[in-house]
Amino acid sequence: MTQILVFVATYMGFLWEGARFRIVDSEVSTANGGDALMVVESAALRMRLIQDRGQLFLDLEPLMVGKSEWYSIDLVRRLFLGRREESAVLDGSYAEFVRDYLGEIEERFGPKVWDSTREDLRKLKIQRSKEMFGQR
Repeated sequence: MTQILVFVATYMGFLWEGARFRIVDSEVSTANGGDALMVVESAALRMRLIQDRGQLFLDLEPLMVGKSEWYSIDLVRRLFLGRREESAVLDGSYAEFVRDYLGEIEERFGPKVWDSTREDLRKLKIQRSKEMFGQR
């Protein structure tokens, strides 16, 4: 959990400005040297920061969905910037992207356009899989 907290304090302090986000869940385990997760949410968006085997990841989900429907930050950035990402491991550039596009991300994950966003993200997920593992 310390790794998540240090990353958030270093790169994502903007989440707390104007009381926009709040921490809603967290888990810590001793598996793999200390896996952990922290979930934060705003009025429209839920973000899950994951520490897995010493690496950090960030997934996003619309707040309004009834079931778990997470999308990795590399897919979300690809949706906005149109370029393939080399890694989904969370780093400062992903935090900058979230900071710079947060309003637009919340809008795309909001109820008015979520169906379209979901479809776009699903297509990107399929495309990423084909790029990584080849066509079937």
